[in-house]
Amino acid sequence: MSGIYVHVPFCVRKCGYCDFYSEAGCGPAEMDRYAGLLAAEADRLLEAFPHLSGTGTDTVFFGGGTPTSIGAERLCTLLASLRGRFPFSADIEVTAEANPGTVTAEGLAALRRGGFNRLSLGVQSFHPVTLDLLGRVHGVAEIRDSIRDGRRAGFDNIGIDLMFGIPGQTVVEWGYDLHLATTFLPEHISAYALTPEAGTPLGEALSAGTLAMPDDETVAEMYELARRTFSAAGYRHYETSNFARAGRESRHNRKYWRREEVAGLGPAAHGLLFPPGERAPFGIATENPRSTAEWGALLESGAFPGAMTARDPDLAWSEALVAGLREACGVDPGDLARRFGPIPPERQAAIERLVAAGSLLREAGRIAIPADMWFLSNEVLSELV
Repeated sequence: MSGIYVHVPFCVRKCGYCDFYSEAGCGPAEMDRYAGLLAAEADRLLEAFPHLSGTGTDTVFFGGGTPTSIGAERLCTLLASLRGRFPFSADIEVTAEANPGTVTAEGLAALRRGGFNRLSLGVQSFHPVTLDLLGRVHGVAEIRDSIRDGRRAGFDNIGIDLMFGIPGQTVVEWGYDLHLATTFLPEHISAYALTPEAGTPLGEALSAGTLAMPDDETVAEMYELARRTFSAAGYRHYETSNFARAGRESRHNRKYWRREEVAGLGPAAHGLLFPPGERAPFGIATENPRSTAEWGALLESGAFPGAMTARDPDLAWSEALVAGLREACGVDPGDLARRFGPIPPERQAAIERLVAAGSLLREAGRIAIPADMWFLSNEVLSELV
């Protein structure tokens, strides 16, 4: 089964920390043009990779940007367009990312009727000062309204995103965010440490010294507090930054961590495809231009907009190890060998060094990062790249 990722490149306004590709202040004409171009891209994708018309699709994820900024009607039209081109499974997971303040009760009800069954809300914080610092368009009241309206619309799978390690944020404030998040009983919670990006307003403020990041010890304490709080509330820490009720893990995101097939549509979208036969046994990565204008011009010229790069076995192994070790269950090197061929000697040597150092656990044929080292997982994974 394959997944589909749809990048919706529109926002009400850009958040101060965000480096994802999006455009703010666009009107209905630009959004309608985007919708038409996306349908054309789906056709080009099927021409280039005809196997996608028969493999079956069991996850669709609308990300961005802020997908809900284009309105429920356009999103439902886009989903219907994909449903008409790709074979959707009966139990498909269809996710819409949404920011509180960009959704209404009527809009959420329309999304649910249109086939969306999972909602991912970009909450980030329950503190007004922190929301203002991050440049979010919503307040705390809009968070409550969005969760309530999502439930009333029939969404029984709601996830919320939180952020920690923010300038000025204290451990006590973060603990309040964690507690309040659990009181809404979401099925899924993501907790991400802020990574300042150069060129963003927040990154520039940090460079200028007008803001300062919390120290590493404080951020590590926040991470452990999230682990303890969510575990006590019945959530399983199944991936470095993600917690879920049993059976409510993000099926779409697991495709990335398990290096499975995902088609990417929209400007700045990435994909990894596995056409049958000997064309590219280790996968073909696709990457669309990080520009709606360039993406659209390519499609209007009749071209497929994505740059295509065939993966070799060494890169396939590197990607599979780095992504797979983000999950609590780790990876089975034997399974990867069946998919990608023998493990490259330097990868095997790195694994043995990390096992000997206690940075990797090996049990029942699988390797995994110990839970007490998850906060430092990037340092472990860098040894495998």
